Amino acid sequence: MKTLRERLQEYEASNGHPIWVGLVGAGQMGTGLISQMERMDGMKVVAVADVLPGRSVQAYAEASVDAELVHSLERDARKGDELIADGGRIATQNSALLPELKNLDVIVEATGVPEVGAAVCREAILAGKHVINMNVETDATIGYYLGRLASQEGVVYSLTSGDEPGAIKELFDFADVLGFDIVSVGKGKNNPLDRTATPAKMAEQAKEKHMSPKMLASFVDGTKTMVEMTAIGNAIGFVPEVRGGYGPRCNVEDLAKVFVPKKDGGIFDHSRGVVDYAVGGVAPGVFVIITTDQPKIIADLRYLHLNGHGHYWALYRPYHLANLETPIPIANAVLDKRSTLVTLRPPVAETIAIAKRDLKVGEMVDGLGGYTVYGMIEKAAIAKQEAFLPIGLAPGAKIIRSVQQGQPLRYSDVALNEKQTILSLRRLQDTM
Repeated sequence: MKTLRERLQEYEASNGHPIWVGLVGAGQMGTGLISQMERMDGMKVVAVADVLPGRSVQAYAEASVDAELVHSLERDARKGDELIADGGRIATQNSALLPELKNLDVIVEATGVPEVGAAVCREAILAGKHVINMNVETDATIGYYLGRLASQEGVVYSLTSGDEPGAIKELFDFADVLGFDIVSVGKGKNNPLDRTATPAKMAEQAKEKHMSPKMLASFVDGTKTMVEMTAIGNAIGFVPEVRGGYGPRCNVEDLAKVFVPKKDGGIFDHSRGVVDYAVGGVAPGVFVIITTDQPKIIADLRYLHLNGHGHYWALYRPYHLANLETPIPIANAVLDKRSTLVTLRPPVAETIAIAKRDLKVGEMVDGLGGYTVYGMIEKAAIAKQEAFLPIGLAPGAKIIRSVQQGQPLRYSDVALNEKQTILSLRRLQDTM
């Protein structure tokens, strides 16, 4: 059997070109993805869209792509296809150009902006492109719709294996195929939790980390963790027991003691099907807690010294490489038509918008990692019953009823931006 690298080499040899990848979002994650592919056989990023002037060209330069290959192009897909066929690379501010390029095999969404992700993913799927979505904020809001649409159109829609939801799913699949009972899944939170984090508060740290202050604020205020837990929860049917999850402080060696039922010394009321997160030494890893009642298997797990406690064991992966791993799900999509992580069942979890401070009538809700709201995971049934506002629909909404700090926003508290693609797609999802 050929290795994945050998299969990519064979693809390029038989097709006369590598897998042609389009990328939307040339920030930290997108630029790293281009850089990684430049070291690989069988795939290359050949079209990059970013709203900031010159950012796409700069991303190619940072990834050590020959400047003579890079051509700026805002429209004219036919010319773009000719440039790609001749070995060129396209840089654009117009993300709508990429689905029009017939030569692209797959499009990667890496903006982190829910509205942009919704439009890009939908148009790419309808154009017959495979989609690898690094924009988990979009997936947490309309992932079920996008997954079903891709199935109908005969293409792959998938989150990446490099982010925590995808890394958890790989551990889950490993345990699931072996027949273990899966108690809970989760991740470590990378930053101390501060629900009041704003870009201004994070500016100095962000500069030191070479990050966007807004992105860092979305990590610190917990929103990123919540949408990641929502994405994996919906894909495998696992729910949070409490709003926001428990998020206990925990080290790796104690995972199988903590993320188990209360009757066995842990934190959960239920014995199966919970998603949560840990604060402390678990980050940046992910975990799956398993159990079994088969005596021989129990004896073997103990003999093999798997990290365990009682009749529970922790499968733990200590890293996730985010953008740098994303070429693997790209290859899986193109070569095998296989998704790493996709929601094909009705969602069971929701990330709802919570007021970061007192919000007054007339104020506009800004984006994730901003000054007005943060996200909290909640059971989808409760979110629906209470008419809580999904975090992905919050940006651009106008406050029409005051909301106190720490309280969930409801649909009745806001006037939504009716022009947004993600809103229309979410309404379609809600009818599915």
